[in-house]
Amino acid sequence: MKFDIKEEDMIIKPYNTEGPIYIREQKGFFQRIRRNLGWLLMLTFIAIPWIQYNGQQAVLLDVATQTFTIFGLTLLPQDFMILALLFMVGAFALFFVTNWLGRVWCGYTCPQTIWMLMFSWVEQRIEGTRNQRIKLDKSQWTLSTWRKKITKHSAWIIISVLTATSFMAYFIPAKSLYMEMLTFEWSGITSFWVFLFAFCTYGNAGFLREKMCTIACPYSRFQAVMFDKDTLLVTYDSKRGESRGPRKRKADPKELNLGDCVDCNLCVEVCPAGIDIRNGLQYECINCGLCIDACDDTMEKFGYQKGLIKYASEKQMEGKKTNPFRLKLIGYGALTALLIIS
Repeated sequence: MKFDIKEEDMIIKPYNTEGPIYIREQKGFFQRIRRNLGWLLMLTFIAIPWIQYNGQQAVLLDVATQTFTIFGLTLLPQDFMILALLFMVGAFALFFVTNWLGRVWCGYTCPQTIWMLMFSWVEQRIEGTRNQRIKLDKSQWTLSTWRKKITKHSAWIIISVLTATSFMAYFIPAKSLYMEMLTFEWSGITSFWVFLFAFCTYGNAGFLREKMCTIACPYSRFQAVMFDKDTLLVTYDSKRGESRGPRKRKADPKELNLGDCVDCNLCVEVCPAGIDIRNGLQYECINCGLCIDACDDTMEKFGYQKGLIKYASEKQMEGKKTNPFRLKLIGYGALTALLIIS
């Protein structure tokens, strides 16, 4: 018997390559870490321009006078090498963390991810659960549909404008910026930049979302260069999980010749990038751990051991020990420390 299999059918395709990705809301250990860290970073971002030092704004990047003031330290254009050094420190620190923990920067601290998940949270509060949002978008436009869509986009616009204003407070004294906003006295140049940044925030977090990470951001493309067999990544234990398949909760998977994966698809539905981690390592994965929380919930309901999806290195999956003192990791850490000291 011959099977007529086309070459394109042999390619493993990512989940939902076309159309919007409807993220299912997920609770769990890693989600709590992300939300708490996200709130901390957002509040810090908003609060920094309001901090006073020696009677003036502690952090003010005054482009008009070409002076950058950071807690009493004034930097002029000729001090650009100091800023370049700070960027180098950030770059090597990112390389260090990536070699150690993969793309945790993307999953937990990247502004694009934080604002994308915040916009998604607002969307879920207004339009409902994942299934309700899918049904809403496929249904005919009614008064209720218009009300929900207008409310959602209005909330997104307000968040975008506040985000842009908070960002501009790093370049314009915060008190005068907000006072002029309340009295509608912004200059033309201030209005231009605020609404430009608001438009970018609204478009990136509301519409482009994961496409900014998978298409526009170069980090997803060259991250693999910094990975090695000891890097901790979100990994699916295929030996334990396969063959996957649905079953009743009290059924014995061994009798059904099945692995621990019940093929509930929740790991895919909660993924912000819309991928299936069971297909192996993919550059779109931002190492956020949402699929781990979803899978652990399912394993708990079926009485199975957690960790079918987990943070693990390639060596761990092969039954070996991860080497925490590898040369590449030490090298990135040493260069970061050297640049900070210098």
